[in-house]
Amino acid sequence: MVQVMKSIFILLSLGMILLLSGCIQPESGPQVKEALASEEWKPNGVVGPNEYARSVVLHGAKTQGYSGGDLEISWKNDDQYLYMALNGSTNGWISVGFEPSEWMKDADIIIGSIEEEKPVVLDEYSTGNYGPHEKDVDLGGTDDILEFGGKEENGFTTVEFKRKLNTGDRFDKIFEPGQEISMIWAMAASENSQTKHNMAKGEAILTLQASGTGFPTSAALTAKESEGILFIEEEEKAARDLYNSLFAADQMTIFKDTAQSEQNHMDSVRPLIERYGLGLSEKNPGRFNNQSLQKIYDQLKQKGIKSPNEALSSAASFEELSIIDLQRELEGTNNEDIRTVYQGLLAGSRKHLRSFAKELKAQGEDYSPQLMNQDEFNKIMG
Repeated sequence: MVQVMKSIFILLSLGMILLLSGCIQPESGPQVKEALASEEWKPNGVVGPNEYARSVVLHGAKTQGYSGGDLEISWKNDDQYLYMALNGSTNGWISVGFEPSEWMKDADIIIGSIEEEKPVVLDEYSTGNYGPHEKDVDLGGTDDILEFGGKEENGFTTVEFKRKLNTGDRFDKIFEPGQEISMIWAMAASENSQTKHNMAKGEAILTLQASGTGFPTSAALTAKESEGILFIEEEEKAARDLYNSLFAADQMTIFKDTAQSEQNHMDSVRPLIERYGLGLSEKNPGRFNNQSLQKIYDQLKQKGIKSPNEALSSAASFEELSIIDLQRELEGTNNEDIRTVYQGLLAGSRKHLRSFAKELKAQGEDYSPQLMNQDEFNKIMG
């Protein structure tokens, strides 16, 4: 906790802002499972109990414009190939997008559905923040789904596919064993892949198997992990409340969009608090149990509402702090439930930092990192 407080006081001394979110509490959070992956891989739409090395259930809450739903992702890899299954609570399409640079932009997208009882799996690429996503072949690339299959049953759609870790196509991301892959996901009620996702969406980080090794085992919850979860939840709430305040002040769409994204982040943290009986934070907007966060929120809210550039700069600096805090918490836990949540938040914070810095540049001002070193910042900016 001393390290957490140290990070907070660093931010205070710089006069920057903490931003994050809170939102509708889901019934369940990410559930991590591991297996020996001893079964033969068959792309038949049936996920065997030992067909994949790892699986995680991701929850998309019911929010404005989304009816809600769950997506289970299962995967394994060797030194050459990635094998993956998507099982979503919909009769429409389901999708994942690998390594977006900002929102959906530059995401290597796989979309699957069952059309007229036949599985369809598309290899696509998103050219903008909110699309469009087009087939790789239409952009001058190649279709690199080597094998696929799927089925629709009892309100669930399942698709399985295989691709090379390095396809050689510039519209596909290059993967390596042991890599942490930043990912977005979405589901729709329609089979038409050009229809907007209207059921659920989210983000996560999936870790590939290192060569010849399995995944780390989960550990029991420690006092340090408990403190970390409570702090991250408060940090997320501070961000949501601050983004909403900044949007109310200047009506910049980026703050409205990011506040909604931060609500999805809170959906991931809250189940951890419930599962381990830790107790929730102060519910009232702009009020926090952690008094250091309270002071930072009050100070940086006043700073951010002075001008759009002040708001963007403050938001970017908070995302730096969020990244640092999440990386520290990840280093301090082997509990896979906790790691899955934090990795999803880390992917979101990196995207938000890119978004704020690029928006600030569009306003005629360059953003320089305040807390992290220049090399790390450049790597995130990509």
